[in-house]
Amino acid sequence: MENTRPYTLMKNDNEKPPRTRVRQIKFPWLSAMTGILTMAYLLLLLDRQLLSFYQIPEAWLGNEWGYALIATFFLVLLFDLHRYHRQHIIHRQDVQALREQVHHLWENRKQLQLKAHTYSGHADRLKLFISDKLLDYIEYDEKFLHFKSIAAEVRHNGVICFDKVQIALRQASADWASRTTEGEQTPDASSNQYQLALDSMRYLWDLLDLSTADNLALHIGNLLCEYEEHYYQQLLNGNRDKPLPYDPVYQPQTAAWRALSLVYDESLPTLVNKQDYSLNNSQWYVHLKPVSGLLGNENHLVLLLENLLKNAQFFSRKRGYKSPFPPLALSLHEQQGEICLRVYNRGPHIREEDIPNLFQLGFSTRRTREHHGRGLGLYFVDQIIKAYEGRILVHNIHTPETRYAVRMEMENGDVVTNLIDLVIQDGQVQCRLADGGLDNAVSWTFKSPLHSVEVTTTDSHATQETQRLTGFTNKGKQSFFDPAYPAYPQWRLDYQPRRNAHQLRFEPLDIDGVEFEIFLPSARQRLENNELTHDDDFDAEFSRMDKRFREHTQLQDN
Repeated sequence: MENTRPYTLMKNDNEKPPRTRVRQIKFPWLSAMTGILTMAYLLLLLDRQLLSFYQIPEAWLGNEWGYALIATFFLVLLFDLHRYHRQHIIHRQDVQALREQVHHLWENRKQLQLKAHTYSGHADRLKLFISDKLLDYIEYDEKFLHFKSIAAEVRHNGVICFDKVQIALRQASADWASRTTEGEQTPDASSNQYQLALDSMRYLWDLLDLSTADNLALHIGNLLCEYEEHYYQQLLNGNRDKPLPYDPVYQPQTAAWRALSLVYDESLPTLVNKQDYSLNNSQWYVHLKPVSGLLGNENHLVLLLENLLKNAQFFSRKRGYKSPFPPLALSLHEQQGEICLRVYNRGPHIREEDIPNLFQLGFSTRRTREHHGRGLGLYFVDQIIKAYEGRILVHNIHTPETRYAVRMEMENGDVVTNLIDLVIQDGQVQCRLADGGLDNAVSWTFKSPLHSVEVTTTDSHATQETQRLTGFTNKGKQSFFDPAYPAYPQWRLDYQPRRNAHQLRFEPLDIDGVEFEIFLPSARQRLENNELTHDDDFDAEFSRMDKRFREHTQLQDN
């Protein structure tokens, strides 16, 4: 019996499928011939003339022969019927197998056509992609070479112009100072205009110097090495030698103040170094602490902060991110010998897939109809930080879902404590009320005036301590923000004193935004730190090389 199993998909599509043959149903010759003989015999029995004509013996005409012939006919007929049924089943199986094989071949053909079409489309797209990239690279190389030639000429002419302007401003500043000393001029607010112009020219020159450098990080790193050498000489020799041509150390507080003045809408007051300075209005929260000095050129840090502050200003103006606290924050402090700068802006988060590319040259997240970023600002920031051997961290600030315990103490000695659960509903932070509902804030009313309020986060992951607020007065509406996070407070208390109905309102705040955190080693730390910076990549490379060295040594010993 031949193969009648349905054709199934083989593991290797390149193999030839087994050949399926549809067998035909055979004609029932045996039963037909037996039937003809039986009919002839019966005809002979009915017609005696035929018997005499063919001379058939009388012994063949007995009843036993007739019964035997009829029985034989039925037996042969049953045999043919059984054989026909069997052949019909086999034929049907062969036809089904053939149909499945044809269907499978058709499906394979369609799959091959689909693969060919897909690969053809992929190949066409790949060709277009490669051609576009080649054109981009060719165009980029041509533009780069053209830019280098222009930059060299601009740098050459810039040196000449810068010297002329600098000499003229110095002479004008000296003349102004001499006339002021002789009484010809009265000192006023514009008496330092020439010095401000000189500072602006130096800043412009440093920008030109960086923009024409082949490698920003290497260029600034070489300058830092030069500043570091002068700094060591200054520490070793003191004032015994002649003064240095420039001060190798500058104050980050001054640089941060200058960067803020470049983006601030109004004029800023004069900054007194080595004193805490705070600024808190509807747009800015600034807190600059006196910190240790940094090596290098102050204009480089000004450029770094200017780019971060402008970037923060752009995203803080996005729609749908209003807040009762300032949307922009700048802070400066020192921790463990490192200068820490933080720039926060209220606004949309940075996508996680964009963070690794954030500091690449040409990459920008500004995609609006009015403005398209060039991808230069954050690239300058990254290069300056690399030159300083510092680091920068990017944080997406999220509004937390937590629970607060609010303890209120009245002047009559009564104490009330309430728990407030904060949830994020449709992107907005809300308070869960006692009846299960949600509201933007929770309010309480007391007969006695308020003496103090303590707010504690009951979340186990929270690190802030209990915040105690005092100084409530009995006149006028008063507002108090979360003192634990002055840059982006997580809640606000509003107190409205009234006769026998003093109202206190607790409102959680939406703080979604982005914070850039920068750490730069101070000049003192660079001098005192003799240990190698821990680098996971360096450790992994050292372990790999050490393993290969040990394996090589063992082979030599064997």
